Amino acid sequence: MSKAALKIEEERRAQRQTLIWRGALHYENESAQVRVRNISATGALIESPAPFRVGTQLLLKLSETISIQATVEWTAGEHLGVSFHDPFDLALLVQARPVAAPATWAPPAYLDSAIQAAWERRLRRLSAAQLRDELKAYFRD
Repeated sequence: MSKAALKIEEERRAQRQTLIWRGALHYENESAQVRVRNISATGALIESPAPFRVGTQLLLKLSETISIQATVEWTAGEHLGVSFHDPFDLALLVQARPVAAPATWAPPAYLDSAIQAAWERRLRRLSAAQLRDELKAYFRD
């Protein structure tokens, strides 16, 4: 294995810290709000609605005091892996005031309290046999 390949493999094995942290990517006079999914001394996994090309040089800003120069190494859908130009000191995250990324999950409509209450009323009126017939599609015999 070449020295370059060994260096890349060593960087990929760096201890990763899982987190969901709001950040911003600055590139080519543009900016994108992103979520950092995990981070290590050598790189990060980022979720971004903006598309990026492999090789793009960018600045990852995690707080007012933390900015990291990085290069896009790979992309897959809304996820991209970046490598840092210089080793990143993870201890800086402890000192930074985190801005947690907001959750994007919304409860499905069937959990709406009015709909749920209507189903509960309907199910309470059913006999055991009617309930079994109502739910048999969800169970295997």
